[in-house]
Amino acid sequence: MVSKLENTTIFNHSPQIKKFDETLSEIYKDKNSDENLILTFNYTKVWDVGNIRNIHGDLDNGNIIFGIDYDKLNNNFKKAPIEFSKSYRVLENGLTSTFDISSDIDIIKIYGHGLGKADYSFYQSIFDSVDLYHGKTKVMFFWSDYEGKEKEQIHKDFVKGVTNLIEEYGTTFTNKDHGRNLFTKLLLENRLTIQEIPVNALFLNV
Repeated sequence: MVSKLENTTIFNHSPQIKKFDETLSEIYKDKNSDENLILTFNYTKVWDVGNIRNIHGDLDNGNIIFGIDYDKLNNNFKKAPIEFSKSYRVLENGLTSTFDISSDIDIIKIYGHGLGKADYSFYQSIFDSVDLYHGKTKVMFFWSDYEGKEKEQIHKDFVKGVTNLIEEYGTTFTNKDHGRNLFTKLLLENRLTIQEIPVNALFLNV
């Protein structure tokens, strides 16, 4: 999402950049803190901070990758062509790092991601690491309005995307009862929320 905004005229004005940065900072509190980590699926960097990893590579280093979800390949082929998976290409391109997703993470905040199935394996790994069902980790999803589509439909599609992601993750559980009620459990415990970041309103009010 940020990469798209960078190509617009309005994003090149410093007041908009400042407001946009302040808005994102609401998601990522104390962005220079060693306790916070950023895992980005974009090919550009939002901030110049230490604890950030471009999981799909970045344009500055010329090592961007494209691929298919690892699990989907394994589930649909007798002999899966894993060289086309994102996980394989991350390893092949040397994009591994010391980025540590520990079990004691308090909050996971997600913004600007389409929640497509091609990245479900990454989400499964993250949710497994924090033991999402039994743990205390909160998951906060953020969305923004954009031109070319009705705001109500954008919100509806995003809620559906979040629901599909959580329910799909639930199907990976050995305990199928836990998998089926994960979505409800997170809601009851107030550990799953969706909030709007009004980016367009910020730009228009400068």
